[in-house]
Amino acid sequence: MTAWPARGDVILAAAAALVLLPPTVVVASRSMPPGAAATVVALAVAVHAAFAWRRRSPVVSHAVVLGALAGQLVTTGLFLLLPSALVVWLSVYACVAWSARPWLPAVTGAVGVAATVLRYATDPAARASGFGPAPWLLALLLLALLAASWTAGLLRRAQESARRDAEARHDAAVAEQVARADRAALAERARIAREMHDVVAHSLAVVVAQARLGRAAPARAQEALAAVEEAGRSASGELRGLLHVLRPDVADEPGTVGDGSDDAGRPAPGTADLPALVEEVRATGRTVILDVTGEPRALGPVARLAVYRAVQEALTNTARHAGPGAAARVTLTWGGEGLEVVVADDGGAAGPRRRGPAARPAGLGLRGMRERLEAVGGTLEVRQGVGWTVVATVPVPPGAAGARP
Repeated sequence: MTAWPARGDVILAAAAALVLLPPTVVVASRSMPPGAAATVVALAVAVHAAFAWRRRSPVVSHAVVLGALAGQLVTTGLFLLLPSALVVWLSVYACVAWSARPWLPAVTGAVGVAATVLRYATDPAARASGFGPAPWLLALLLLALLAASWTAGLLRRAQESARRDAEARHDAAVAEQVARADRAALAERARIAREMHDVVAHSLAVVVAQARLGRAAPARAQEALAAVEEAGRSASGELRGLLHVLRPDVADEPGTVGDGSDDAGRPAPGTADLPALVEEVRATGRTVILDVTGEPRALGPVARLAVYRAVQEALTNTARHAGPGAAARVTLTWGGEGLEVVVADDGGAAGPRRRGPAARPAGLGLRGMRERLEAVGGTLEVRQGVGWTVVATVPVPPGAAGARP
């Protein structure tokens, strides 16, 4: 017992000593000679002190408790009258629950019961006192207490084992979730790289077209140069927003999850394509309502795509995780500072009961959505109530009214 016991174990052992030691002193001093009483009390103190190590060193603690009680047994056959003798059953429980040898207390307990009954039966002072039942009845009582303590220790041991297994499973699940999130981030960055290609291709197409116009019609050269400048500035801003979420080791390799756009040069989807997306979800049997308030303003291609993907992912989560008959509402609110997108579902028939791990939408897809929105200066928030609510905001540059929303 070299390691210090835990504070809680010391407190519980001290509480047991405060309750049991005083009556032990009283009983010993009134029923035994002074020398025997002093010996019994000293051994009782050792019992309570060893009990503090019942979890730190359960086998050693149990051995000390048994040794001290054996000393009391040698001193007097009436040691059963001592309240501190109750600690032995707590020690049996602790040794079974926290030691690597749960069988040990059963063996030592059986030996202790036999020695106690034999000492009780052969001690003239104990027999003359008229205390207690017949030896065979005392044996049955002590064996019943031993069985109860040992069984309780086994139950606690099973609880501790189940707790450790649950913690191990939880740690493994957390590690797997982190690994999956990392893999999803890599895949998302690969998708963003594809979308960056769309942005660059679109901007370069504008530049080439305006350059041709300026060369073919010199009178419109100034207009063409202004359009080229604006296209270059827009592309530069979009690229800066995308590059800070990319990593140089993420390659656009075949087999990476697609981004939802095609490779035929068509623009990536945006807010103007949301009605078609809503109709597509409705075609699966889901109820989806689209509300648009305010005056639409211009968004860059990456911002448009981020909004589209946010709505798409939120509706996908509704289809996957909401209960039967769930209805969703998509609300686009155009304001002076930007666009707020709210996608909320009512939980469906499962309602507030869908709370398991599979019902949590804040996983792989939403991490990618958050990166997309943060790349254009936006935010993403997920709220949980009866259903799930996804709130995305995207800032709109000043003076952008009138362009494609």
